[in-house]
Amino acid sequence: MKVPVSWLKEYVDFEDTIEGLSDKLTFAGLEVEAIETIGSDFPGVVVGEILAIEPHPGADKLRLCTVEYGAEETMRVVCGAPNVVVGGKYPFAPVGTTLPGGFTLKKAKIRGEVSMGMLCAKDELGLGEDHSGLLVLDAGLAPGTPFVKVWGEPETVIELEITPNRPDCLSMIGVAREMAVLYGTELKMPAIAISETDEDVNAEIAVRIDDEAKCPRYTARVMKGAKIGPSPDWMQQRLEAAGIRPISNVVDITNYVMLETGHPLHAFDKNTVAGGQIIVRTAKSGEKMHTLDGSERALAEDMLVIADAEKASAVGGVMGGADSEIKDDTSTILLEAAAFETASIRQTAKKLGLGTDASYRFQRGVNTDSVEWASRRAAALTCELTGASLCKGVVDVYPRKKEPIKIPFRWSRIVSMIGAEISVDEMKAIFGKLEIGIEDGGETAVALVPSFRLDLEREVDLVEEIARIHGVDRVPAKTPLAKVIPGADDSRVRAIADLRGVLQGLGVSEIMNYTLVNHPLLDLFNKENRDRREALPHPISMDQSVMRTSLIPQLVESLGRNLSRQIGEACFYELGRVINRVDGEPVQTETVSLGMMGPVGRKLLDKRGPVKDEEMYVWMKGLVEKLCAAQKLVPAFQAEERPEFLPGSAVSILVDGETVGCMGLVNKTARGEWRLTGPVAAAEINLEALLKNVFAIKKTVELAQFPSMSRDIALVLDESVTHEEVVKLIEKANPENLESFGPFDVYRGKGVETGKKSLAYSFVYRSAKQTLTDKKVNKAHQKLIDFLCKQLGASLREG
Repeated sequence: MKVPVSWLKEYVDFEDTIEGLSDKLTFAGLEVEAIETIGSDFPGVVVGEILAIEPHPGADKLRLCTVEYGAEETMRVVCGAPNVVVGGKYPFAPVGTTLPGGFTLKKAKIRGEVSMGMLCAKDELGLGEDHSGLLVLDAGLAPGTPFVKVWGEPETVIELEITPNRPDCLSMIGVAREMAVLYGTELKMPAIAISETDEDVNAEIAVRIDDEAKCPRYTARVMKGAKIGPSPDWMQQRLEAAGIRPISNVVDITNYVMLETGHPLHAFDKNTVAGGQIIVRTAKSGEKMHTLDGSERALAEDMLVIADAEKASAVGGVMGGADSEIKDDTSTILLEAAAFETASIRQTAKKLGLGTDASYRFQRGVNTDSVEWASRRAAALTCELTGASLCKGVVDVYPRKKEPIKIPFRWSRIVSMIGAEISVDEMKAIFGKLEIGIEDGGETAVALVPSFRLDLEREVDLVEEIARIHGVDRVPAKTPLAKVIPGADDSRVRAIADLRGVLQGLGVSEIMNYTLVNHPLLDLFNKENRDRREALPHPISMDQSVMRTSLIPQLVESLGRNLSRQIGEACFYELGRVINRVDGEPVQTETVSLGMMGPVGRKLLDKRGPVKDEEMYVWMKGLVEKLCAAQKLVPAFQAEERPEFLPGSAVSILVDGETVGCMGLVNKTARGEWRLTGPVAAAEINLEALLKNVFAIKKTVELAQFPSMSRDIALVLDESVTHEEVVKLIEKANPENLESFGPFDVYRGKGVETGKKSLAYSFVYRSAKQTLTDKKVNKAHQKLIDFLCKQLGASLREG
């Protein structure tokens, strides 16, 4: 927001440098982004009067103007401005004058004609960007009058970054109110003097609100006999300094009061309002209207409109309609001042692609209680500057008045949270300056929040107010204190931290992605689950329009982005939330996803050659098993077809018979999106399932005192027999003194007939009581071999 300092001084007295003011505002939470000077002392620039105009002999669009500027002689100037006329008064810069842009005028020859100076437009004087014509000055000014006396001293403008929670500071009065607190002075509100006629406003206009939630208050005033024309120079200068282009006196007044009070207003041509009625309603199905920007807008049924008895005349809180705008022949004005619900305006402005000064303020919130005051202020200025007469009274529809917000708080809590010794009397004084009432109850109190402070809702908000006015720079630096809270349980936080440590130790790097994705990305992995996705009704962009249902799509995308930057191998994990609709309701789950590409499982000197699907699958399976083992879990795997994985490569991950995740090789369609030509493995596991045993106390096992003995077997089996079946049979046989076992080879080829495979296992035998003999181990081992061969129809592989 741009704030001209001279305008600000009308509402608050302060003595400080611009740098001091900037520091105070910034420390109080109103960050100063820029400081700009508009205009200058304009040395050499004077008022010039056009005595004669002749056509330029060498150019159709140029003319030769004779200018009187207070000297003994006149000057001849070449000018191409469309609005130059005989008798007109304009800023004139003679030869030798240096303009604000640093350009010094010299005697020039333009298309063969000598020009002795320049008649100036606003942009040439550093007063804006308008170059449509010369700056027209008052006809009563004497030629030769220094321009600085006409326009005034240079204006300093500070540009503030107003945070979304402080809509009260989107106005001159709001900023002045803050400054009054910071400098210990009083806020000076503008005096309002209005004179009304005997004509009753209720005979001129009626107002009905059909949607009280979206429009809690609407006021209307009627003024007759207005003369439309330019607004006075002082108003135009202030509007331009604040970044708003002057249009006409009535429109400029509504913009001026909006900047002054923070309340957007709108003026209608009263004669275009059909039936003498204003209806605040939502748009009808298929309804359209032409807005002030010249576009025809298709209105949605949830958009608020200001309508008359026949049609929509404005998009409520966003932009007026072209049919009811103020025109040159308008004489009767209907002035609107209202309050609208913030979310409704935000959605409407976004859908229509309309960002206006009005919608910007309504989206953040306006003070409903002071709507009528803003209307009175605008009406007084309109009567003063247009010669209009104000009808008696105001139509004020305010069906449900807001109750003042009351916040209970503790004085000691404020002091402890700020960390500075601030007395209760000082805090009361600060609250008084901020116009926050206090009902003191000793140790506790209740704050009565003024209606213009929409951001104050909780005790912590009051803490912030005391801190920023007391001065954050005055809060002493203290050693942080850690408080022990009896009964507090941070085990889950520690468990997640340990989980991250485990994954890092396994060589997996963490990545982070946004929770919002898009349908095309999810479709690459699973087109069938659209009904389970939670889509945003009004997304910021289509790339972030739906909540992610799985972490795997973004994980694979990250692998692809790394490959495109010549990263040939990677192993990532992400810990985050996914949202799926279950029985029509969104359900949030935390999961851990794992993904790998390239020869990540090979030794350093064995990286060459393409990675086979089997290799990648085994690496991922081993990673899942090691992760589960570190979390004190024993995983099992069950074949299951899933669309995100290649056929035959997908499995469900089970713990204690319950499915907790999935694993497999990513399908070719998804890999092709990022040109991942080699196999890519991915897994996703429920976080709660991973954490459930992390703090379980393991049973202690006595350390082995006797040596172990190993035996190997290689079973020739049908291809249909799985490793899981073999494991279950070994566990069922449970040979005496068997300590551990595991697979070490799978073989198909020479010596093994087609349709069969060789699975090789290693067994470790050990006794806790004695040293085992070969005879005893061989007997137990042979018994196991006979059992497996009989149950599986297997034979021992020779050689």
